Amino acid sequence: MHITAIRATVLKERVLWAREIETIVTLRAGSRPPGQRAMPWPGSLLVEIETDEGMTGVGLGGGGLAGAIAVDHYLMPLLIGDDPLDIERLWELMYRTSYRYGQAGLMLMAISGIDLALWDLKGRALGQPVWQLLGGKARERIPVYATVRDPVWAQSQGYTGVKLGGPYGPSDGPEGVRKNEAAVAAVRERVGPDFDIMLDCARTWDVAYTVKMARILAPYGLTFIEEPIASHDVEGYCRLRRSVHSTLIACGEHVYTRYGAARLLSAGAVDIIQPDIRWTGGLSETLKICDLAAAHDIPVMPHRGGMAWALHLIMARSTCTMAEGLALSDDEAEISVFDGEPVPERGCLSVADSPGFGLTLRTERIPAFLGDI
Repeated sequence: MHITAIRATVLKERVLWAREIETIVTLRAGSRPPGQRAMPWPGSLLVEIETDEGMTGVGLGGGGLAGAIAVDHYLMPLLIGDDPLDIERLWELMYRTSYRYGQAGLMLMAISGIDLALWDLKGRALGQPVWQLLGGKARERIPVYATVRDPVWAQSQGYTGVKLGGPYGPSDGPEGVRKNEAAVAAVRERVGPDFDIMLDCARTWDVAYTVKMARILAPYGLTFIEEPIASHDVEGYCRLRRSVHSTLIACGEHVYTRYGAARLLSAGAVDIIQPDIRWTGGLSETLKICDLAAAHDIPVMPHRGGMAWALHLIMARSTCTMAEGLALSDDEAEISVFDGEPVPERGCLSVADSPGFGLTLRTERIPAFLGDI
C-alpha cells in the first residue's frame, strides 16, 4: 500500500463550528491596546490521505491557509508513494526536512493533521480503533470538565468542573483584581464546594500578578491556573510553581513537540502539562510527551481532549487523567462535518470501537464549514 494523494482543506476553527466566538475567547476586547485589532482565528485543517488500495484516512490539524500551503507545496511531495503505515519514519521525514521553516506553530500544525490522518488510515487498514493500536484501554470512561460553558449547566450535566477565562490582567489595575475575584466567587457560590473551577489566563498575566491572584483566590479552591504567562518562559513557570501553593499550575497547549515539553518537565515548571494533539505534532509526538510526563510523574490533560483525536490517546494512557470538554453537544454533533463525534454522557466520554478514530467525514457538509481564506 502506498500514498497516492493528500488533500488539505481549510475549515473554520473547530471550537467555532457550532458556537459564537464570544463564548470561546477568554480575552476581553478592552484588554488590547487602543486601535489594535483582534487576531483572526487561522482555522482548522482537514487532511485526507488516499492510497492505491482505495483507503482514506482523515485528520484534523491547524494552521489555516498557511497550514494548507505547507501541506500542498511542501509536505505532500515528501510523502507521495510512501507506505502510510510507516508513521514514525514519515513523521521524522516531515519534521527534519522542514526544520528550517519552523520548529513550532504552523508547520507543526500541518504535520499534526497529516500524522492524525496516517493513524486513522492505519486503524482502518488493520480494522482496529486507534486506542487498540496504542495497547488497549486504560479505562472505560473519561471524566470531562467543561470549558467556557455555564457552570450550573455543566454541573447539571455531570461534568467534573468548569474552566473559566481570566478576563482581567495587570493592566486593569486593582479594579481588575476585584473583578477577577468577584467572578470566581460568584461561580463558587453557584456550584458549591465540590465542583472544580479552573482559570485559563491565555498568557495575559505575569509572574507577580499570578502569585497575587492565586493568594486572593485561594479561599475559592481553584483546581488549576492555566497558561498565566507565555509558555516559553520556563523560568517564570518555575518561579510560579515555587511560589503558588493554593492551586496547581498548568501549561502546554502552545508547547510544541517533545523538545518543548522536555524543557518544562525537566525544569519542574508545571504541575499539569496540556499538549494539543492537533498542534504539537499529532498523535505520534503526543505519545512521546506522555512518556516524558510519566517519567516526571506529571499528569497529562490534553488541550481539546474531548475531541476524538485526543480521546483515543487519553483512553489508552493512564498518565492522561481527564479530558477538556470542548466536545460537542448532541445538537452540535448532528451538524458536524464528521459523523461519530464523541458526546459527553453524565460528564464522561467514551470512544467507539470503529476502526481509526471512529469518525465518518460527511463531504456534503464541508461547504458549511469552509474557513475564510
